[in-house]
Amino acid sequence: MPENVEGLRSLSSAVGHFICPSGSGSLVKYFLKKADCEILFGHKVTKITSSNEKWETSCENGTSHTFDAVVLTIPVPQILQLDGLMPHLESNHLEKLKAVKYCSRYAVGFFYDNEPTFFKDIPWCAKFIDDDIIRYCAIDVHKRKGTGLPSIVFHTSKEFGSSYIDESANVVQDLIVKHIEQLFPKIPKPTEIKFHKWRYSQVEQKYCGEQACLVVSKKPLLIFGGDGFSNSNFENCALSAENITEKIVGLVS
Repeated sequence: MPENVEGLRSLSSAVGHFICPSGSGSLVKYFLKKADCEILFGHKVTKITSSNEKWETSCENGTSHTFDAVVLTIPVPQILQLDGLMPHLESNHLEKLKAVKYCSRYAVGFFYDNEPTFFKDIPWCAKFIDDDIIRYCAIDVHKRKGTGLPSIVFHTSKEFGSSYIDESANVVQDLIVKHIEQLFPKIPKPTEIKFHKWRYSQVEQKYCGEQACLVVSKKPLLIFGGDGFSNSNFENCALSAENITEKIVGLVS
């Protein structure tokens, strides 16, 4: 982690901070490549049903697929929106799943097709801000110690996110961009702006269980996992993955 991060709260010296030079998505790609598995894009699952000790998933694009085991790591509220799962959930599990809470945020990215001097003069690569609307910003190429054209990402506070999460995207984007321009009056106009609504940003209240996953059915195997069952930092996401792996190995073998 670069040292020039402003506003970072003090943590134990045992806590390490790391940067993925190619982005956090590179971790996912690395493990998927090692797994040598088939990857399907554009298959949003809307329904999961069981038949003949198999799980059948129905997707928004009209396709369906059959599996011996299914692992769901999407946010818990989105799990509960899937059709077909309710008959498989015990009442005490359902109650705990409904109690899982997330905070909401927005993210805005400014992208440039050249390198304005503005970025060369900034002493930090990332900055935590004490502000009602903008909580964090980072100059991506500096944070990763990479090369290429600059971009800067802004994250809103969770309080702002919860207040505006159901407002019109155009209205919210305009409000955030105007506030960024007030905070950084010398920031150059971006070539492109990307706007993202992050309804389930980070877990505020995780599932109340002993492990970082939940085995819903052993045959056919269905497991819920992810940060909703641990917490939203890297260590706990990895812990959930490890717990899921242990369950699969133990139950399948």
